[in-house]
Amino acid sequence: MTTSPPHVVLIPTFLTEAEGDELLARINTAADFRQNYIQLYGRKAIPRLEAWCGTWDYPYSKGVVLEARSIPDYLQALIARIAAAGFGTYNGVLINCYRDGSDYISPHSDDDYGDPEPTIPSLTLGAARPFRLARKASGSKIDKSTKFEYIPQHGDLLVMKGLTNAEWKHWIPKTKKPVAERINLTFRCKKV
Repeated sequence: MTTSPPHVVLIPTFLTEAEGDELLARINTAADFRQNYIQLYGRKAIPRLEAWCGTWDYPYSKGVVLEARSIPDYLQALIARIAAAGFGTYNGVLINCYRDGSDYISPHSDDDYGDPEPTIPSLTLGAARPFRLARKASGSKIDKSTKFEYIPQHGDLLVMKGLTNAEWKHWIPKTKKPVAERINLTFRCKKV
């Protein structure tokens, strides 16, 4: 059986190398990264650092709540640029820092805040890491036979559209290969 791909658009060099370098340096200096923890067979560190800028508290997985923090001007400018490119307007930015290959995110779908077909842009800065998707199967499982992989580079924008989050899960796997830091910004919208 052939599986049609998820509705994903990859825009190479959405930011130039120089723009990406400048934004990466700014985030590393200004973002309030936190090491968060979940309750999963005891208290367990989430395998990445997180920062949240948005107009609402951002709750997710097993009781983690990222507190609302104002969106700084340099991220507002990026939100405006994404809107000008036709990918929607946003009032929240989740920033994940994958320090090395041991940091990852498990298969999941993003909360759609009531929109059955949300558009969710994701900007990569720093090292390239595989971004994988697979169709949802029963319960929390995925159908590994439907796996697709993208490898966004520094400055690339990957946009999930349509029913991607309703029908697919996505993740960044861990790796034992040496890999430098990767920063990812995911843009979200919630009517508040």
